Amino acid sequence: MQALTLKMSALRLRAAQPCVAAKSLSSKVNGIAAAPRPVLAQQKQQQPAAASALLVECADGPRGMKLKTRKAAAKRYKITGSGKVMVRRAGKQHLNEKQSSKTKRNLGKMVPASETHKNLIRGCMPYAKIK
Repeated sequence: MQALTLKMSALRLRAAQPCVAAKSLSSKVNGIAAAPRPVLAQQKQQQPAAASALLVECADGPRGMKLKTRKAAAKRYKITGSGKVMVRRAGKQHLNEKQSSKTKRNLGKMVPASETHKNLIRGCMPYAKIK
């Protein structure tokens, strides 16, 4: 019985000692195929924290490309200095004989775009300062 308790206490002492990482993974030196490398595990845990500090995000997300302006939209809409979007009125292309001069004259003026229209224009012209 005493021999058994001595063996158990010896095993406890060995288990209490910290394991030392092998210097080489060669089976000739260690007698094993691969040894655990706690030092490398600690380095891998520290690297992502340093890499996340260097992460740069652009306007177009992680790809980092610029957004393009749709040229058709840039020709159709005018942005005022205060950020309003001005749009041409509909109804002055053809069949104007029956319209009065006053109506035709007023159809030629630009008017502010509606709020729902502005959201679509914002997507087409990403760098225009639309308010």
